[in-house]
Amino acid sequence: MSDHTFHCPRCGKKLNYDFGMGFWWCPDPDCGTVVQNAQLPGRRPAVESRSGYPAASLSASGSSVADEDEEWQPRGRGTGWRIAAGLVAVLTAVAVLMMGLSPLNLFRGVVLSVSPSDVTFVDDLGTGPMPQAIALQNDGKGEMHWQVTSDVSWLSTEPSGGVLDDDLQVLTLRADVAGLAVGEYEGLCTVAAEDCRNSPQIVRVLLRVEQTPETRAIHSLVGDGVEVFYGEQPPYVEGPSGDEIYLVNNDMADDVSWNALVAFLLEDDTDGCPYLQGELMCGTFAEMLHNNAEAAGIRAAWVSIDMLGQEIGHALNAFLTTDRGVVFIDCTGKDAVLAVGADDNLEGCDYDKVAFVKEGREYGLVSLEYAEPPGYPFYEQYTEAWSEYLADLDEFNALADEYNALANGPQLIAGSPEARRAKTLFSELQRRRVALEMKSELLGPCRWESVGVVEQVELYW
Repeated sequence: MSDHTFHCPRCGKKLNYDFGMGFWWCPDPDCGTVVQNAQLPGRRPAVESRSGYPAASLSASGSSVADEDEEWQPRGRGTGWRIAAGLVAVLTAVAVLMMGLSPLNLFRGVVLSVSPSDVTFVDDLGTGPMPQAIALQNDGKGEMHWQVTSDVSWLSTEPSGGVLDDDLQVLTLRADVAGLAVGEYEGLCTVAAEDCRNSPQIVRVLLRVEQTPETRAIHSLVGDGVEVFYGEQPPYVEGPSGDEIYLVNNDMADDVSWNALVAFLLEDDTDGCPYLQGELMCGTFAEMLHNNAEAAGIRAAWVSIDMLGQEIGHALNAFLTTDRGVVFIDCTGKDAVLAVGADDNLEGCDYDKVAFVKEGREYGLVSLEYAEPPGYPFYEQYTEAWSEYLADLDEFNALADEYNALANGPQLIAGSPEARRAKTLFSELQRRRVALEMKSELLGPCRWESVGVVEQVELYW
């Protein structure tokens, strides 16, 4: 504090000195007078006092004033102090101004915002999960050029890129469950923007497959007593030799149409091998057909069936066709126990067969050329048609025997009852023969006996 004392020229109270601004001011709020150094009464140069300040004298009013010829300033509080104090005041004003401004107005670049950061797909019906959505925003200024990528093949986004100003962009995420087994799958969806300080943004995606489309189709077709395995070897052996069933899968194999599958089966010679009890049995035939189909680029399953009340089951194959769904195929070759010819002739039998599998029902077989898969009702209608055909065939044979007896007996006399009966039988036999040939054309030359009632089914894709 200065040793000099000055009094307010208006109210007479003692003035205070502001070192930062370099002026004197009256502390009385009712007065508020401010006095600069140049406005203070002057005096002659004073002699240095012991305190280091110029000596002061009283003015006419009794105030202590500086020399008239020299403007007095307190020592140690010069121009540098004033500059520093002014700089502090300026910085304070700038800070207050910045606090009042929005951060969006200060940052002029693009700012990427993505929500939500986690997405979950659930497929519990085997029909495919519902699409999900995420939102992109540009919280900054300028054009934001963005793109989206995924690290898994089953996840896709639409659109996958674009330009965004200050609007909202909604992305549709889709999960393709085709070919996926039951289980949980994780993926990452990466959203990146050019020249963006907080890019990229990561969205974590979880997919829960609780039932695949083909599993749903199999359960609907066969029943609940079905187990489906993916990428596993069946825990079975080919026969008494103890050699394990070994499936060779092709990662590039795909599902094909029914016509394409039929063309492959007719060309494949698995069914041409003879069935040999204890050596070449149904498990081996199913193994051969599976591996041949996979090698040809056709996705196949090896199937095991347990029969009700039987210790030994049966093996066959399954295919997921693109137009008829799941189809079971049995290519077990030349087994005379199962095949029954209408006239006991098995030469025309085709051992490529469509199998009809239904839990709690008999295992059905129909020759490939005469089958309409995959529904079990067709097998029931086919079986009934065969029963009717065999009944009609028995009646035809009985009438034929009667006619032959008349024709080969004593000479028929025209107009006699025997002659009229023979003529009637001949006409009836001609009519029935045409009907039988029409039915035979629809049913085929062979029918197949069932190996039992289906109890449980396992599929190994």
